[in-house]
Amino acid sequence: MRKMIVIVLTALLVAAAFFLPAELSAWNDQQLLDEPHITQEDGREGFAESVQLTVAEKLLLLQSGTLSSMVLGDLAIQGGMNASAFVTSGEISSEISFYLEEASFGDEAALAIEAEAADMELEKTRQKWDERLTAVRSEVRTLQAMGAMPQLWDADSELEFYGYGETLYVDSSTRMSFQAYRMRLDGAPFSLDVLVDAQSQRILAFNLDWYSGTPLNWGFRGAANFGTAWRDYWGLDSVNDSWYSDYVKSILENTDAMLHSNGEYNANGQIIFSYGGQSLKIPLANWAFYDRNRSLWWNYL
Repeated sequence: MRKMIVIVLTALLVAAAFFLPAELSAWNDQQLLDEPHITQEDGREGFAESVQLTVAEKLLLLQSGTLSSMVLGDLAIQGGMNASAFVTSGEISSEISFYLEEASFGDEAALAIEAEAADMELEKTRQKWDERLTAVRSEVRTLQAMGAMPQLWDADSELEFYGYGETLYVDSSTRMSFQAYRMRLDGAPFSLDVLVDAQSQRILAFNLDWYSGTPLNWGFRGAANFGTAWRDYWGLDSVNDSWYSDYVKSILENTDAMLHSNGEYNANGQIIFSYGGQSLKIPLANWAFYDRNRSLWWNYL
């Protein structure tokens, strides 16, 4: 009898060794799906994601109205560079300088950490934003080549950049999440503010300001590739055939002409895309004032 009990117990232990890890793993996966968790990996915060979202899916979520957002700290970083980074493909990391805002760390945070640890953290931050700056300048070059952005700076223009606004977006119904950050590039006569998907480094939205008397340069075809370029860049299925209407064209290309004929004004429109059978309406707007900058907003959020 004792031998039989030993045999039964041994069989149960073997079965548990095979099946319990899988059951525990499945239970843990379900817990991650049911409850969002803050994770910390290489200094980067975020919700544990069960699904890797495409850029198009993130755009749909941004337009859904069901997203909540969480700011991941208030650190901001600034620096300077030469605009040749946007018109050449050479590496110019030695020409990029960074400096942190003095107010980025509050008094309590400064007192709570040792000087050496603070220096290490600042270096990690500088490296992260160095990589992001490289990514953003590459994306801007790509978008300009596609016709999704006008030509901006000359090669000898001096630029300032400002990285800020690291945000976690979470969908309240599905608990899907993604991170984004903002970066502003300033160099007369333009200022470009972009919202960037932290995972893919794709630009999700932009706000372009420029001085009065400086018409946008879209090249010899004008902005005729704008809608199709953003369709391809974001990986969407299609763009409405009538997107390049006279009204949308005037928003993109004729800000100064409209100002001179109609006076100070604001025009609002949209371009309709589709993805996975869903409609995606991206807002487009411009503002024009006599004594102030002009502005072009695309998917402003």
